[in-house]
Amino acid sequence: MTDQNQPFKAIQVAWCSPMEMPKNLPGGFEVFQLTTPIFDRAIDLILFDIEAFAGLEEIRNIYETLGYPNVLVVVDTIEQETDALAWLHAKDDICRRDAIQQQIGWRLKRCCGLGNQKIDRDPLTSIANRRSLDNHVKALLGSNPLEESFCLIFLNIDRFKSINDRYGHRVGDEILQELAQLLQEYSRGVEIVARYGGEQFAIALRGSLAQGKAFAEFLRTQIASHPFCTEKSPIHTSASFGIAATNGDLTFEELVDKTDRCLYAAKKLGRNRTVTAEEFDASADAIGQDIQITAFENKIRVITERMTEALVLNARRLAKQYRTEADLDGLTEVFNRRYFDRLLSRQLEEFYKQDKPLTLSLLDLDHFGMVNKTYGFPTGDRALKIAIEAVRGCVRETDWIARYGGEEFCVVMPNTSLKEGVRVGERIRQTLKEQIIEAYDGRKFQITASIGIVERLPEDADLIALCQRASDKVREAKEGGRDRVKF
Repeated sequence: MTDQNQPFKAIQVAWCSPMEMPKNLPGGFEVFQLTTPIFDRAIDLILFDIEAFAGLEEIRNIYETLGYPNVLVVVDTIEQETDALAWLHAKDDICRRDAIQQQIGWRLKRCCGLGNQKIDRDPLTSIANRRSLDNHVKALLGSNPLEESFCLIFLNIDRFKSINDRYGHRVGDEILQELAQLLQEYSRGVEIVARYGGEQFAIALRGSLAQGKAFAEFLRTQIASHPFCTEKSPIHTSASFGIAATNGDLTFEELVDKTDRCLYAAKKLGRNRTVTAEEFDASADAIGQDIQITAFENKIRVITERMTEALVLNARRLAKQYRTEADLDGLTEVFNRRYFDRLLSRQLEEFYKQDKPLTLSLLDLDHFGMVNKTYGFPTGDRALKIAIEAVRGCVRETDWIARYGGEEFCVVMPNTSLKEGVRVGERIRQTLKEQIIEAYDGRKFQITASIGIVERLPEDADLIALCQRASDKVREAKEGGRDRVKF
């Protein structure tokens, strides 16, 4: 085991920021400038400055794709701070730029757990962290002579970012915690089990490379068959493994580098598999390629694939957001006319084939032109929003609302007879009449609506025929004195 009296080496901090690196850090920290977030040097903490990136979303993609032990994010505004808090983990922290000089020391200490002396534990999983494993392995390598060979195993959950994106970070954290418990349960008697950063874990155990591979294969099959239980339905995943061994002939950095190469090779070969150092060297020799070049190509392929997946996912999110925005009315946030025409046409065709009832309510706010003229257009917009909220409170979950144009709105009521639709229409009319609207100048007024309600008939050839009948009923309501329902 690691000598408890052995002093910890300086905490390695990667500085990914255009700001000048601070000179007044507390003891125990070694800061080095970083120009790219992809690197091989072992670190304990990385500082991400929003000024060095296109925005928080880019930082989030790097954070979730590559995985880091601890992260400190520098932001400029409270809005950025709020957004970052939604996806950072408990081990991470945020600092406002205007407070960086006064708080950087305390923030770094907090990220590394120095405030409560738990720098050897991972705060999420409660097992050893990367720093603890590094110190332990270095102590073993420092034994003179090394009593027997031992293995270092790296394992990484496959496509973990997809799990976070699909189920949320809370579920992802639960899987990490459950995996840590599994590894501890199956790894009794090994030297150390640690979370190495993100979704990557590490195990050091005494034995030959063949024994290390056999143990890694056992873990791989157990993980692949294990249902990770969350509040949602059980989730199945897999892990890729890299294994290297030493008899004392490797430095710590060489051992870690060898194991890391094997892990990336396992990912590159298709995931859910194990690769040993011997297998990696043999594959490089088979194609006559330098080992370092092969390792670099594997790493670039895997990282590129992760970044591509992240970009595709973001593109899908944006496309979905744009589709949603394209279907909604910008002011009232109900469906717009284009969506109304498209969806109602489909529903009419479907309900015609199934011979099911469908009722349409068309409402027109009375004298709304005078509202705009008397109180101004901003107050008119406020009145429209209040009216729609009132309508929302009167319809059922299966009904949907669309802005037909100007101050005209439609309520589509599937599987609803005319009699039921009239009751809903009367409820809407009465609710609208009770609304007290305050203009921006403080004056108060009320609004009413003329409502026409029709049920789908077999002779309704298309959407236009149905809407025309509803429009005719609205005209009857207007001519009858307004503030009434006609059907």
